[in-house]
Amino acid sequence: MARIDRATKLLAQALVVLGLGALLCFAVMTMADGLLRFFFARPIDAVRDVGGLVAAFAVACCIPVAIVERSNITIRFVSSVVGPRAGRVADAAAAVLVEIILVLMTWQFVLFAMQAQATGTATWMLRIPAAPVWSAVAVILGISALLQIVVGIRVFQGDYANGNQEIPG
Repeated sequence: MARIDRATKLLAQALVVLGLGALLCFAVMTMADGLLRFFFARPIDAVRDVGGLVAAFAVACCIPVAIVERSNITIRFVSSVVGPRAGRVADAAAAVLVEIILVLMTWQFVLFAMQAQATGTATWMLRIPAAPVWSAVAVILGISALLQIVVGIRVFQGDYANGNQEIPG
């Protein structure tokens, strides 16, 4: 299991670097657009054109690391009120619920990407096809669902007891 834990952390970290890199490039483009607009009245119109696609990709890339590091919102009062066993049951139920939501989101984004491909959806000015970006988002959400399975196994094993929130390794 230690190998799987290391691989899941590495994959999640690689995706977050990729997403934040895309976001950083977009931020630089936005700054250049603002400066050119202010000093020369010459905006870079393409910046607004790709913004939504870059943001969707960047957000999707951050989900796997949130899953692996268990940095989602958790409510820990159940254990203190009804005991640690009930708290572990609540954690397990939450892990299953997160998995279901990720699978449903992946499915919907696959359908959305297929529709974008079928209709030829593209950005307004540059005509950049949107389907590849939405397909990438669907794949990343699918990866997140797989990583949640690893986290779920750890939850069922009780590896997150005593406040430990991260996959070991």
